Amino acid sequence: MPLEFDTQAFAPVQTWLPPWGLSACIRAVLGRNMQGLQLSQAQRHSHYPVTPLCSINVLFSGFADRAGSAGQVDSVAPRQRLPALSVSGPQTQPLTVVYGPQAHGVMLVLYPDAWQALTGMEVTRLVDQVVDARDVLPAEVLSACERLQRANSDDARVQRLFAELLPLWQRCVAPGAVTGGVLTSPQPSRLGPWTQALAMRAAATGWGRSLRQSERRIKQWTGWSMRRLQVSARGEAVFLAVMEALNDERLDWTQIALDHGFSDQSHFIRETRRLTGFSPEAMRHGVLHEEAFWSYRAWAKLAGL
Repeated sequence: MPLEFDTQAFAPVQTWLPPWGLSACIRAVLGRNMQGLQLSQAQRHSHYPVTPLCSINVLFSGFADRAGSAGQVDSVAPRQRLPALSVSGPQTQPLTVVYGPQAHGVMLVLYPDAWQALTGMEVTRLVDQVVDARDVLPAEVLSACERLQRANSDDARVQRLFAELLPLWQRCVAPGAVTGGVLTSPQPSRLGPWTQALAMRAAATGWGRSLRQSERRIKQWTGWSMRRLQVSARGEAVFLAVMEALNDERLDWTQIALDHGFSDQSHFIRETRRLTGFSPEAMRHGVLHEEAFWSYRAWAKLAGL
């Protein structure tokens, strides 16, 4: 049974999973439409966690400003206006973006090793960056993203993008292609299994198979160390466990902390703040009741919760 959220004034959010042939490249697509809604400034905030994933962000209308670290936004601090077509790299700090009143767009979320294979750009150059997509996307991928404006609905836009990216991705993983750490078969949809598969590929790739050489390959493919990837994967697992517990009305913070290897509840709280900018209780309340946590609700939806 899906979670029941306080949906008053929530902007419509859509989610898409990629077709089989793109599942080793694209994690998901998220779409949000605030047109026609009267949202307050706080409701136009969007909180995003620390993530090893990359994204291509397309705004069809409105604007977006990078406002600072989630949970620590200063209303008078200068903000960075983001391009209508932007690329976000892996983020080592939680992030808040403030959208314009009529913002409408989609976010294409990619695995970092797949980003590198698809674009030919080292993902290490994008860590903690949000940049103009026209500066980093290859011509064919950029053209596919720019053509999104021409469709009549978000679903049509996303399905068209999938259709255009599929042959580009197949070229990357064709026999003999140099694909770095990219799998040629579908990747697991959660960070934990993906991180484990990445470690196995790193250990089996190339002539040198020492632990240090494997770590270097992982850093080259993702921009992150294995330890940082594992922390992020655990954070996602904890979030989904909390959502499942809420669904079953059996939330027990202490038990969740113990089940996921935290030394105590204080350790759990510190790591949750570092990954999201919020305490576990603030996260729980925000996901259930606040517009700004829409991306977390979308992720729970993708997981079937």
